[in-house]
Amino acid sequence: MRSTSANALRVAPLPSGDANRAGGLTRRQFFDETVERLRPLLGPGLAGFRPRFSPVLLKLDFGNERVHYEVAPDGGRGHLEVGLHFEDGPVSTAAYLAWFGRHIVELKHELGAEIELERWTASWGRVYELHPLGRLDAAVAERTAGRLAAFIIALQPLVEAAAVEPERSVLPADQRGPWRTWRRGRG
Repeated sequence: MRSTSANALRVAPLPSGDANRAGGLTRRQFFDETVERLRPLLGPGLAGFRPRFSPVLLKLDFGNERVHYEVAPDGGRGHLEVGLHFEDGPVSTAAYLAWFGRHIVELKHELGAEIELERWTASWGRVYELHPLGRLDAAVAERTAGRLAAFIIALQPLVEAAAVEPERSVLPADQRGPWRTWRRGRG
């Protein structure tokens, strides 16, 4: 792990408050701004991520769309999540969770004690942190890009070292589940 790189990108907590106050960015503007600010923070080997946008979240992947980084403002719960999600199936999710579980103390030291490793379902887990949700503006996009860069710099080498075989992402589209077709048509 390269603790100096990720620690150099540590940022202050995101501000709390109403995400919809005047002067803020729309979610899509916020996501675009975050991606624009993120690329220069990553070295050439990591800046080639693929961004995907939905009305409510931003996903970034490095080839497997079901193992992705996520930025998700949640107005209902009042937080903004920055995380790495494992959603490729039960076998691969279990393998990633076990792998990252062996590194969690080191990762908490590098990224901060507030990060969590969590399994939600048999085929869905994540390494994440939550920030109070404030107004989405350029300053929040900059801090979010900084935290996302720290996550990618610390976690992507571990994703690659885990060498977990793709599971559902390699299935033909008609075998991935009905939600796959619905999501593919979205932004």
